[in-house]
Amino acid sequence: MVVSLLELCVRSAIDNLQYISDVGETDIQLLKRILPHCNAEQLNHIESSTKGRDLSPITDDLWRKCYGRKFGNDAVEMVKERMSDRKCKFKWRQLYQAKCREQDEIQRKGVSRLRELYKEQNSQKERKQIVPIDLKPPESKRIKRTGPGGKLYFHLSSCKRLIAIINFDCLND
Repeated sequence: MVVSLLELCVRSAIDNLQYISDVGETDIQLLKRILPHCNAEQLNHIESSTKGRDLSPITDDLWRKCYGRKFGNDAVEMVKERMSDRKCKFKWRQLYQAKCREQDEIQRKGVSRLRELYKEQNSQKERKQIVPIDLKPPESKRIKRTGPGGKLYFHLSSCKRLIAIINFDCLND
């Protein structure tokens, strides 16, 4: 089967969509064959790069499909209903970009809210956490009075004190 030069060029363009930017005065029929293979990012890049030409008659339906793929067909139907109720028409590219910005903002707020909640939870955990502290054993306190023989008594537990007194008395006798 012989493939025409035009078909080879179209296939080559489709294979290299990431490198296409300004389409200039490319024939509309060729663009209708090539652009449906673009993802939203590539389509946006091509439209932004093309100067002096409005590609929206060709790309509007493609943007609607991108909108449906990303946000669901229910969202597409809801937008169509709103446009018909208000009797106004928007370009699907603008709608897609606005919805993406809205989704990004919602995601950013959610992430920041989660961060705040985690910080708050961690600070509560830190406040409730048991902190080990190093306590030095209390130093023995000297009793200011002296016992028989001029020796000082130290503050001891009652049993130890009795034993010390008995031993002291035995030694002095």
